[in-house]
Amino acid sequence: MIKKSGTAENPNRLFHACLRYQKDNHCNYFMWVDDDDYQEVDVGGTKKDEEANLEVESDYDEWRIKVAWRLGSLEAEVRALKLLIIFMFVVVVINVILCCLICTSK
Repeated sequence: MIKKSGTAENPNRLFHACLRYQKDNHCNYFMWVDDDDYQEVDVGGTKKDEEANLEVESDYDEWRIKVAWRLGSLEAEVRALKLLIIFMFVVVVINVILCCLICTSK
């Protein structure tokens, strides 16, 4: 992906960046674009590049939604299992207390 620099040292200078540059987990890829390189990209047609970038971003967003949904369902499953463990522990404690009461009453 080609971006434009907004820094005072390199105003409006173009650079290559990771497709997920403004996302949480980008790969830190960075390289300045030489003017000759930019002309080659411009002649080759950036509309396809933009479509590819949009497709990659769309796939990435879809993947993030799926992961978030899966994470939510796993968290719910962990909560249910924790409750089951607590319930089983309470049942065991009650059974031990009842057994002790029955044994001492005889």
